[in-house]
Amino acid sequence: MTPQRVNYGGLVGQASAVRTDGADAGSSSADRPFTFASGNRSKILGLPRYALGSARSAITRRDPRLWVIGSHFGLGDGALAFLNAARLAHRGLRLVWLVATEADARRATTLGIDWCARDSSAGLELTLRAGVAAVTHGFGDVNRYGLRGATIVQLWHGSPLKKLHLDSPAALNVGRLGTIPGVRPMIREMYRRGTRQISLFPVAAQHFVPSICSAFDLTPTQVMALGEPRTDVLFAGSIAERIARARALLADRLPGLGDRRVVLYAPTWRDGEPDPSIPSPAQWARIEDVFRRSNRVLAVRPHPLGVGAYRHSSDVVRLLTADQQPESMPLLWGLDALITDYSSMLFDMAVTGAPMIFLAPDLEHYAASRGLYENYAEITGGRWSTSWDQVLDRIEGLEDPQREQRLRDHSASLAETFHDHHDGRNAERVVQQVLQLRS
Repeated sequence: MTPQRVNYGGLVGQASAVRTDGADAGSSSADRPFTFASGNRSKILGLPRYALGSARSAITRRDPRLWVIGSHFGLGDGALAFLNAARLAHRGLRLVWLVATEADARRATTLGIDWCARDSSAGLELTLRAGVAAVTHGFGDVNRYGLRGATIVQLWHGSPLKKLHLDSPAALNVGRLGTIPGVRPMIREMYRRGTRQISLFPVAAQHFVPSICSAFDLTPTQVMALGEPRTDVLFAGSIAERIARARALLADRLPGLGDRRVVLYAPTWRDGEPDPSIPSPAQWARIEDVFRRSNRVLAVRPHPLGVGAYRHSSDVVRLLTADQQPESMPLLWGLDALITDYSSMLFDMAVTGAPMIFLAPDLEHYAASRGLYENYAEITGGRWSTSWDQVLDRIEGLEDPQREQRLRDHSASLAETFHDHHDGRNAERVVQQVLQLRS
């Protein structure tokens, strides 16, 4: 492809420096599945580069008008909403997306967004000079080695149900290196020192502030209930307009959909462990029967790190991956129901008031190994399934208006608890807070 140049103070980033495998700098290679252990080992191996970057940050002057933005999921979600709000809020800002793949570079060009290769020398220089850096997953969304001293905005990618970072034993796993004395405390301290650099962490509701403060070792002045920019699309326009937009997108992503209702199945990632919710051949057969008879389609949206586990497909079972549709928020208003386990998507789906069916065959193990912030019985209304046969019974039960309404009422109650803002201006509030911090 033709190199795209981004000039800032003599810096030039070119497409030839963009990774084509989509791997994060310092992560495991593309042919090995990512786990917390592999990611943490990479952090340890990267200590010399962190030290060098920290030293360079100390002698590099930051420009408050230069903001770098990145996301593990590419151009979309909360990071893109944040960038667009920043564009409108302050014309004097220079907003540069740090891309990890050529596909992201092409999309940035299409959207008229300045970009630079994240892992190039120019990407490092831009991060070192940026007054603001916004990420959705971790510091590796931009150039992780040039962040010290920047105003860091952690937009994250969902409200916390499962425990994160310092609160989760799984997140601090270092594999066999953990048998070496001092390694586990070292990785915990690395997490703590890193996350303390976050200047602003917006959350959807005041309810989540204590959890995020605990997970990232932050104070309530850093974690603010401004709303998540990624959810602004859920509140844009009238309800009829939201449904129409979502249905049109689903029709585009699921050819031949017609007037069939869509149920989205969104299992969460289990840190490389097998997914216990994958249906058996007999259960796939019953899924086919139940969904065909009820004029529904099951859209399977695995976590990006677990896509390969789901191979069954037909006219009523469709795979809808993050590669096919990077953002899930624009789909939600078009769904008939959501099936999930511990995904934060449930908090967002609640906004639509649609029924949710919970499938958690490994609740005891998951709660012990990863941990949950919320009482699962309260989140699910005391109703969750441990097998696909139970899920399908509940799907069939949606034909009973009273049962469906009970599930809708529960969704509405979750939305009231877990979303403080319903005006679609979350990104605007976050940008204004960042501008205030910079001033």
